[in-house]
Amino acid sequence: MKQTILFSVLTILLVACGSKNEDAVSVHTRIEQYEDSIRQWGGGSGTKEDISSFADDYINTLLEAYEEEPDNPKNPEYLDRVHMWYSTVGNAPSALKWALVVEEKYPKYPNRQMLLESIAALYDNGITPRDSIKVREYYTQILKEFPTMPESKKQEINDRLKHNNLTMQEYMQIQE
Repeated sequence: MKQTILFSVLTILLVACGSKNEDAVSVHTRIEQYEDSIRQWGGGSGTKEDISSFADDYINTLLEAYEEEPDNPKNPEYLDRVHMWYSTVGNAPSALKWALVVEEKYPKYPNRQMLLESIAALYDNGITPRDSIKVREYYTQILKEFPTMPESKKQEINDRLKHNNLTMQEYMQIQE
């Protein structure tokens, strides 16, 4: 009788543990679910708290994927999303931190130009105090690495470099 009860308890535990593993949602599936939610949301309304909570959860999921599989080819994209979501919620230091990780670890990242532009913009208008040396460094780097970019984009960057002594707010005022 004791053996039957013990066997039953062990069987229940094994089944329960097994079903939890089968029901567990992979981190990549959760990322896809977040992305589906973002597509459905489409930038619509939501409270700041809701958006911030969503961003925190999504960021944590992206970082979990990065930590679980350090060699996953999607990691540069995941970390770029981390950087963009930190920018979205106004956390410039964390946005910069993860953008710099992508820049350093993934020099062949397909969205490198946009990433470098974001880094320059964060140094220009996100990080306090503003770092005009880094602004110049990154905008100059963009011009060197991407010489075939549209002339209009080159002109924008050169104009910003010409007025690098101005804050972004001051620069925008002279543009009006």
